[in-house]
Amino acid sequence: MRSSTFRKFLRRGFTLIELLVVIAIIAVLIALLLPAVQQARESARRTQCKNQLKQLGLALHNYHDTFGIFPPGATGHYRSVNATIGPNSTWGGFSVHTMLLPYVDQASLYSALDQDRVWDENPPPPLIQNRTLARTKIPAFNCPSDPITPINDGTTNFVFSTGPNLGWVTYGALSVGIFGVNGARRIGDISDGTSNTIAGSEIVRGDNNNALYTNGSDFIRNIPVTGLSTTFPTKAQTDAYAVSCAAGTANHISAAGHQWASPMMYSTLFNTVLPPNTPNATCHNCGGCGLGDATGVWPARSRHTGGVHTMMADGSVKFFSDNIDYTLYQRAGSAASGDTVSDL
Repeated sequence: MRSSTFRKFLRRGFTLIELLVVIAIIAVLIALLLPAVQQARESARRTQCKNQLKQLGLALHNYHDTFGIFPPGATGHYRSVNATIGPNSTWGGFSVHTMLLPYVDQASLYSALDQDRVWDENPPPPLIQNRTLARTKIPAFNCPSDPITPINDGTTNFVFSTGPNLGWVTYGALSVGIFGVNGARRIGDISDGTSNTIAGSEIVRGDNNNALYTNGSDFIRNIPVTGLSTTFPTKAQTDAYAVSCAAGTANHISAAGHQWASPMMYSTLFNTVLPPNTPNATCHNCGGCGLGDATGVWPARSRHTGGVHTMMADGSVKFFSDNIDYTLYQRAGSAASGDTVSDL
């Protein structure tokens, strides 16, 4: 009797209502599971991102062991086939990333570059074509959480800190962080201690669409920084500057993180003037600058929820919250401001 009833049920099949109920249940299960899967994937990507930043920290210390000093944030070049580029034009020099190539398994690429010429120059053969070499994709320089990957550029998400100054300044009194234009520090110069001082962090890559402004990845040009202190600008000053920047979005560049060989701000450098992932725009004072060779605000940013990975000068990596205290974050970016690890 039972067997006969079961056979009748099989022959009858599903009614339309039963089928719709099954579909609805499957849809609900997918809706519940998909965010969990996405969260798990992002957690793995975030861990990989952290580990890659740690590897750059190790490379940084290997460089210091070799030369007794950290690499400069930017180095001037010496000659160019382009007569319009003067000798030692700092924007044409090479980045910290370039100096670290031998320490991230890229020694052959480092040797291939002609460091007596500007980083993006492609002279006629048989001269070395730096621009082509600089488009080499290097996985160690990129965070997998960032989906924006311009095809023809040598991208990076990891940048080095100039500290709580306006970024693109010649190394000297205004270079309160570790890296500066044509200069850098030794470990012994970091009086706050290497575990208390920011050396690097993250940015998000630009989408290469200069016709559409995207806050965070794009940087606005031609907004004078006359209202900002050159070091440790106050929150009132940066908030006022943000208002001016918001009115100038028509003149922007969407090339953040596109060139690991470039020494310019938001190519391989950032500053700690503003906390991570600030809603304030990335913004600088030069209207005609090709990229980030100008003073302004260049904050750390990431695709992670709630903060950014931050490399300290001892090579360790911490996760700094978007809600970190404004003044404390600035002081952590300075090599000699008196902050302690218990504050961070």
